[in-house]
Amino acid sequence: MQPNPWNDGSYSTPQSEQQFPQAQQYLAGTPQAMEYPIYLPPPSSTPKVIGVLFILYGLVSGLGVLSPLEPLLAGEGGASALRIPMINAVSSLVSAVTAILGGYWLINYQRRGVQLIILGILMSSALAFLTYYLGEDGGLSEGLRIDESTAFGILSVTQAIVTVVCGLIAAIPILTSSVGLDRSSLFSGLK
Repeated sequence: MQPNPWNDGSYSTPQSEQQFPQAQQYLAGTPQAMEYPIYLPPPSSTPKVIGVLFILYGLVSGLGVLSPLEPLLAGEGGASALRIPMINAVSSLVSAVTAILGGYWLINYQRRGVQLIILGILMSSALAFLTYYLGEDGGLSEGLRIDESTAFGILSVTQAIVTVVCGLIAAIPILTSSVGLDRSSLFSGLK
């Protein structure tokens, strides 16, 4: 014998259980409001500050586009004299465009701005390594009275350190746990 589900003290038999099928149970009611609401902090100003800094950097870097004029004004003509200044002009143009556009995107809290700035830093550094490889050391080997391979090593290490520091500065909005950057990406179409 089993206890009666209506709890009136009587016992039910297996036959009476078949006569009364169990009722289905439903949850009814309305949800109550939370006692402790969740407050989201306002968006961080870090992306805006870094964005403005990179826009200023891009404007100053854009002046390097005029570097091919230097050998022409100095009276040094020829294609070989313009090779290094043209590479520097392209590097300055890449830096200026990526820094200004990336800074603008950062001001608008777009994550792709950080990616564009870092991509521009890497491309500019690659062009700087190319100029070092072609023999442009800015007079370092003559000033320090060292051979060109040592000057290349010093410039390469210095350029690598500067690249990493600039990349870390550009990544500050992502590295901080700041609220506000969207999920945009330069590489979303490459999946």
